[in-house]
Amino acid sequence: MIESILFWGLALAAVSSALCVVVLRNPVNCVMALLAAMLATAGLYALMGATVLALFQIIVYIGAVLVLFLFVVMLLDLKGPAAGIPRSAAAVAVSAAAVGLTAGMAWFGWKAMNLSIPADPGGGLRPEAGVAEIALELFSRHLLVFELTSVLLLAAAVGAVLVTRKEKEPS
Repeated sequence: MIESILFWGLALAAVSSALCVVVLRNPVNCVMALLAAMLATAGLYALMGATVLALFQIIVYIGAVLVLFLFVVMLLDLKGPAAGIPRSAAAVAVSAAAVGLTAGMAWFGWKAMNLSIPADPGGGLRPEAGVAEIALELFSRHLLVFELTSVLLLAAAVGAVLVTRKEKEPS
């Protein structure tokens, strides 16, 4: 009973804060709504028993990516509301196509999740990986991805500084 209440509360929080990310006009409020959506998602992961994934959600997405988003928004000094959304026929058609494509992908994903999980050749299902196995996999085979991500974040920070840099007027 309590799990069901927690699930529906976290699901409602995730969906409503995700909608706020899209609807709100102030960029700082959008980033704060994104923080709420990511925290609710981490709560859903923890509720499902995927504690490692919940911790990665908090450490990587909230601790790094979201802080970078907030840093860029503050650095760009975006105080006013965003420009109005164009309401041309082409924009509406592209938006409708994007919503349809997303709904189609969600439907195919739902159908793919309902397929049976194949057993490994040994006859049983693969055991759930622990923290040590995940860490060994991430920092051995996928180390290059982590290094490239750090270079990408550094390039984004340098780009934000260059965009907001004020040129000195010649005297």
